[in-house]
Amino acid sequence: MSDSFNLSDVLRMVGLHKFKIITVVVLSLIIASITLLLVPKYYKATAIVLPSNPELADKERAAYNNLQRLYSYFGNNDDLDLLYGMTKLDTLYFRLTDSFNLVNYYALNEMNASVNRFKAKQLLKKNIEFKKNENNQLEISVWDKSNIKATAIANAAVLFLKQSEESLWLNNYEKTYNAIKNQIINLQQQLSLLPKQTNNNANSQLIIEQAYLQQLVQYQKNLNDLQLAIQNVAPGLYVVQYARPAVKPDKPKPLLVLVAVACISFVIATSAVLLFYRNKRE
Repeated sequence: MSDSFNLSDVLRMVGLHKFKIITVVVLSLIIASITLLLVPKYYKATAIVLPSNPELADKERAAYNNLQRLYSYFGNNDDLDLLYGMTKLDTLYFRLTDSFNLVNYYALNEMNASVNRFKAKQLLKKNIEFKKNENNQLEISVWDKSNIKATAIANAAVLFLKQSEESLWLNNYEKTYNAIKNQIINLQQQLSLLPKQTNNNANSQLIIEQAYLQQLVQYQKNLNDLQLAIQNVAPGLYVVQYARPAVKPDKPKPLLVLVAVACISFVIATSAVLLFYRNKRE
């Protein structure tokens, strides 16, 4: 007796037992439909942003408007990679967790508050996705049972990323501003002591005073440029599309689930019939 069916045997067996196979498929679809009615529905909200050009953070940009024409407003692939890298930091997730009180929202009841916060952060990470698309943009997608909550979290992620980028530049400006301010104070002190140190040589004193004064003028110019930059921090990113509340759920997708269930149940039922009658023949 042959160890395997040929194609004609397979078609014949499927035809003979088609009602059994159809019954299995229908029952599987009924069970899947009931399950789909019971499982939670998740709405998707997506925001899209573009990286800004870090050259815009040049302090001279604030002082000279013409310099803006030299720079593109949008960053390149490397800038997108840096922005994408910031989405991997737990700082962003913890900030979102705390802002939306996700510990209570996810109904976490551990005794330890730190454990609850960590678990809420992990649940958030499962429901949020940062993806680079083909247009050199960053897509921020959030899934939640509430379409309003999903939208709010996605837009908050945009805001927090923007603030993080801008705070890096602002901190750099402020550190440089304070360093130059200290240099000016030191230089002024040296200038005030200069007459006592060089009283015997008027020409040398005049030359040194002029050098100090020129340096003070340059420092003051840099200080003014930095003050303008601090007051006009360049955008950390540009929003192409804010997230909006979805009208219908994104997960689960009933049609895809039912098609997959029908295909899988048909294959399993057919295989079971063929194996059963093959063993019976042997």
